[in-house]
Amino acid sequence: MALKLMNLANKYNLAVVIFNQVTTKHKEGSFQLSLALGDSWSHCCTNRVILYWNGDERNAHIDKSPSLKSASAPFSVTRKGIRNTASNHKRIKLM
Repeated sequence: MALKLMNLANKYNLAVVIFNQVTTKHKEGSFQLSLALGDSWSHCCTNRVILYWNGDERNAHIDKSPSLKSASAPFSVTRKGIRNTASNHKRIKLM
């Protein structure tokens, strides 16, 4: 699957975004964090970006890249897509 995605990215000059969520597994009497799709899937990616919340603000952190330094930046998801963060795009609590 990873090879097919890389071929599509190269053929059509596009970025492919894949997710490997963290889950918990019960092992030896305790719960441990583990990658949902396994370690081998995590090694097939050239760049790794970790998405997380910092308080009410969304952030992206470049964790692994052959050409970029490790860095973090806040962002917002709007009707127009992903944008630089703005103070009016904070996390909304749903009741």
